[in-house]
Amino acid sequence: MMAQKRKVRKNDLIVAIDFGTSYSGYAFQFYEDFKKDPAKIDSPQAWNSGRRNLISSKTSTCLLLNKSREPDECAFGFEAEERYMDLCIKKMNHQYYFFRRFKMQLQDGQGLTKSSMIQDETGKRMSALDIFALSIKCLKIHLIKLLKGRGRDVVEENIFWVLTVPAIWNDAAKQFMREAAIKAEIKSEQLEIALEPEAASYFCQYVPVSSWSGRDQPVQFAAAQPGTKYMVVDLGGGTADMTVHEKLDDGRLKELSKASGGPWGGTMVDSAFRQTLISIVGGPVMNKFRTDNTYDYLELINEFEGAKRNFDNKRKDMIIKLPPTLEKKCEEELKHSFLMSLEDSVHSKEISLLENKLVINANLVEKLFRQATDKIVAHMKNILEQGPVRGISFILMVGGFSESPFVQDVIRGAFDGKNGIKVINPKDAAITIAKGAVLCGRLPQTIESRVLRFTYGLRTTPIFIEGTHPEEKKFVSDTGLRCNDVFDIILSADSEVKHGFSVEKTYLTGEYFQKEVELDVYYTKDKNPSFTTDSGCILLGGLKVEIPNPSKEKHEVDVTFQFGMTELKLSAREKSSKIPCTTQFCMIE
Repeated sequence: MMAQKRKVRKNDLIVAIDFGTSYSGYAFQFYEDFKKDPAKIDSPQAWNSGRRNLISSKTSTCLLLNKSREPDECAFGFEAEERYMDLCIKKMNHQYYFFRRFKMQLQDGQGLTKSSMIQDETGKRMSALDIFALSIKCLKIHLIKLLKGRGRDVVEENIFWVLTVPAIWNDAAKQFMREAAIKAEIKSEQLEIALEPEAASYFCQYVPVSSWSGRDQPVQFAAAQPGTKYMVVDLGGGTADMTVHEKLDDGRLKELSKASGGPWGGTMVDSAFRQTLISIVGGPVMNKFRTDNTYDYLELINEFEGAKRNFDNKRKDMIIKLPPTLEKKCEEELKHSFLMSLEDSVHSKEISLLENKLVINANLVEKLFRQATDKIVAHMKNILEQGPVRGISFILMVGGFSESPFVQDVIRGAFDGKNGIKVINPKDAAITIAKGAVLCGRLPQTIESRVLRFTYGLRTTPIFIEGTHPEEKKFVSDTGLRCNDVFDIILSADSEVKHGFSVEKTYLTGEYFQKEVELDVYYTKDKNPSFTTDSGCILLGGLKVEIPNPSKEKHEVDVTFQFGMTELKLSAREKSSKIPCTTQFCMIE
């Protein structure tokens, strides 16, 4: 089997945390189980929501804290959500902090830093890093309690952790998640960041035929021959994440197309539903309803979530219970009924009110879904037009949103059977990522090569060249005229790099007895940036390299940048003595 040909991480326990926008969970595997069957990965259905009558392998991404900003036994997931709703009934919710669906703030263009703050449901602010760290810690505690309940006492030093992130996230977001995990008391050297579609892709190499559902019959994906090309479409709550892989002889995978996608997950449908309500009663009324009647607002959203899961291509109307408090809020704020607002709205022919229930026409529900699925399909078609990915055999659908019957039908209708492509999705697609991440942790170097999404470089100040460098970048230094903010490219976007590929750069101290060299690391989607101040250039962080033996002489330091992995790795050594330098990469504040 593939596992026997590969280096294996022999930690007693590998644990993968799939931290999602809407739902989160974990999977784990003991080494003894891996030796018997690599696909034997535990993901207990330990989460249940009494209000939703739902038992799941993942729980709601919700964090509840008391007024001291501390968690209790019901701090995370369905229990936190339900307890918060009870607090809403008692009008005590303003004394607590309740955060939900906060992961999307790490999406490109909305990056978080160490000093970023996030608002809870009632507008109270708290450190973003603390919120993520506490959430990860709650999942960690849940796992330890589960194992103890099974009579398994595990020493934490023997656990290797894997934390999944969307492949389309930038390096700053990945670094933020690593910092959050460290704050959750997971040691950095016992942690690996895994990319969600890669994890799902790798797990599916092991799944038996009977575990697959296709349009007509199971498809032998696991038995696909080396050289097989396929697209992974990871549809989660927040993002749609896509990449194309080729299966290699040794069981590893080669990335043919850099990860791409956008914020087109299941929450986009939720947002479209909320916008529909706003178009009926107006934003001020909905905001006041959410603030004054939080319990009913959350019930309304949860009821839509349940109906959304079951909507399919049979195109039945969706029926949602209308909270009486929303009708009352319309009377108070608008001086007329909800029905009157509905009849005066653009949706008067698509939504009706029947015995305090909203009956939403199937055509309108489809429009809500299409806001996400149209973008997903268009992006998939764009990827398939690229030369390196032509000739794919499969489209592999994973992630919670891919379990939607309507989403499956749309994607199969667009691609299945066309140009020899088969669209398939595993059973329990929502937990496939966590299980695959366990295998990524157990079997390092899963991906043989990747395609860089960004150009990486450093901010430098070379000698100013008249006629080449702009005058506004010129400044005077001890060594003469210099040019400020020059982007020194290390490696450009779209480069194909093997796992562990490295680039070495040499830097020189500029002062007597200089104790450290400080470098600012930048990245951009532009293949050939000129200056770090160019549009789209983002500061990833600062690299500090300590000089082993500071002296009057200038010291040359070789800094190595390692690519081809899920994160950029940095190391350094003094050039003449070959002595390794202590390096510290600091996330931006």
